[in-house]
Amino acid sequence: MKYCDICGTSNFKESNYCIHCGNNLALENICPYCGKVNGDGDSFCVNCKKQIKPIAICDYDTLFNQYNENLLLNYDLDDETYYEILSDIFKRAEYGRISGNSIKDKILSFASIFTECKAKSRGFERGFNLGDTIYYDDRLDDSIQIATIIHELAHYLVFDIVESVVCQIFDVKSTTTLQSFVWFFLILPDISIMNEYCAHTVEGRFIPYGYQNYASFNSSVENTDIDDNDLNDMVVLGNSFANELIVFLEKYIDDELRELIKLQYKKDLNSPKYDSIMLETDVCLPLNVKNKFLVEKLYETFKIASNMETRKELEFIRESLE
Repeated sequence: MKYCDICGTSNFKESNYCIHCGNNLALENICPYCGKVNGDGDSFCVNCKKQIKPIAICDYDTLFNQYNENLLLNYDLDDETYYEILSDIFKRAEYGRISGNSIKDKILSFASIFTECKAKSRGFERGFNLGDTIYYDDRLDDSIQIATIIHELAHYLVFDIVESVVCQIFDVKSTTTLQSFVWFFLILPDISIMNEYCAHTVEGRFIPYGYQNYASFNSSVENTDIDDNDLNDMVVLGNSFANELIVFLEKYIDDELRELIKLQYKKDLNSPKYDSIMLETDVCLPLNVKNKFLVEKLYETFKIASNMETRKELEFIRESLE
């Protein structure tokens, strides 16, 4: 237990604030490795000589320590900080230029402002993203390539947002070690369902009515035993992320570009099916509730990923990212 030096109340060891009076219980500049209290100006522990607050987290022992666990447990992601993260991500588009002879090339040009885009010509997937790269199949009709690129861009932006939140919490720069944790988080069955719903919803906003396709979302649901309540939570969380992305993306994929996308669908002679339109929802979480939910999910994932048995999977992800 940890006792408050103001009111004397007993608190759990991991608590940073007294449950009775709110006093800050966290010791300043404490070493996360050996627990030694250091001076305010010390960057390295006077006892074990390890770096107290690393600029970047480059190994899993540094990532999965008690100090970082406590940071996640007690972090409050306020609305202003979250909006700053979103604004910083989309600030790239302010300095980018959308160009290309075809509408597909224009959408590809826009996506390339955020991350590298590469054509693929093998495999059954229309596209996928891995770390900082979007892959799309250039054998498809241009209209389907457009939808795929927007879909995978949404996946990338969710990755970028979560990565930025984790960096904000730990106050470090990004590394492949940190990215592997974020990727592990996003491929967990329930979060993967959320992520697919988000990407399909973003894609669906920018393609003509009736062409919406939630195939990978449906596949993710079928491959898990998620119950109806948890599924609804993931759909609402995914829709909340999607609405945030759409607000920013509409500034660049504007009315003119959307009209060109409609024309491309007509040129490709694809027929709308309308079967997925019923999966759309307008239910969203308030931002403060969504942010709290996100941090709680990250903390749960941190506890799972810190298990030594999970290290091999994290290492595999990190090698793939590198």
